[in-house]
Amino acid sequence: MNITFDHVSLRVTDLDRSVAFYRDEFGLELVSRRDNGSQAVFRIGESLLVLFCSSEYEAVSDDARSGADHVAFCLDPQSYDALFQRLKQNGRITREPTRNSGAHGQGLAIYFADPDGNPLEIKKYEG
Repeated sequence: MNITFDHVSLRVTDLDRSVAFYRDEFGLELVSRRDNGSQAVFRIGESLLVLFCSSEYEAVSDDARSGADHVAFCLDPQSYDALFQRLKQNGRITREPTRNSGAHGQGLAIYFADPDGNPLEIKKYEG
């Protein structure tokens, strides 16, 4: 199986503050930012760091808090398809295949959780 990190997504409560930290303190390259203030993306080598911002993340609950949003892995198409079938068979899929952006452009993503409830994504790129 050929697997690499695609991106890591973090939940933040103040996008301007977080962008300044990762850009100015870490020296990361800001590659995109949504106009509505909900997301910023930094390039780290071949991977991405994605910041999602919402005032809801300040709430203290299991499903809305600051911290890790999800970790995404990039798989070759054959490994992706095999893992998708296993996850589906075991009832682990939390979000069906969705086309969205990742470290290498548009890809097909599936979302699920590990046994401890940590949210994960697998992605494949075609072409």
